[in-house]
Amino acid sequence: MAIADPRFGSTSFHVAALYAELGDERGDEFFRKLKANDVRVVDGNSVVRDMVARGDVSVGLTDTDDVNVAIEAKQPVAMILPDRDGIGVPVMPNMVSLIAGAPHLDEGKRLINYLLSAEVERRLAESEAVQIPLHADVIGPKNIPPLSTFKPMTLDYAKAAARVESVTGRLAPILGL
Repeated sequence: MAIADPRFGSTSFHVAALYAELGDERGDEFFRKLKANDVRVVDGNSVVRDMVARGDVSVGLTDTDDVNVAIEAKQPVAMILPDRDGIGVPVMPNMVSLIAGAPHLDEGKRLINYLLSAEVERRLAESEAVQIPLHADVIGPKNIPPLSTFKPMTLDYAKAAARVESVTGRLAPILGL
């Protein structure tokens, strides 16, 4: 098995989300078990994907967009969305904000309305980023299961974000980084 270094990139948020959901004791135990089973910690999600595609490892924890690249390239990989212990699948939302008192509020509102449109969701779903649309009438990415087919993790995103630094710090000795 391989995972991207949890101290960096989207993997740092994934592990913070797990810790926010599981708590420190269960989170530590999960990663201790990975280490005991010789998990390979590599430089990034695309490296994980490539290792699975080459057969260097049987399982890799990575992002949907990285797996999609391999699927589109007809590499020998499959995507499984894990739902261990019923906690659900972490879903990383995109967001946009309008700053109160910004000098161009009307333009900002128009930009936000555009970004939240079905047309932009369709483009993002069709892009290499394979974003899952929220508009019911927008067809999702062909290689990604629709949101309605899996249980998203109920997550306090602010709590997870606040845990990133402490969690990545505690994982370094557990994983020998």
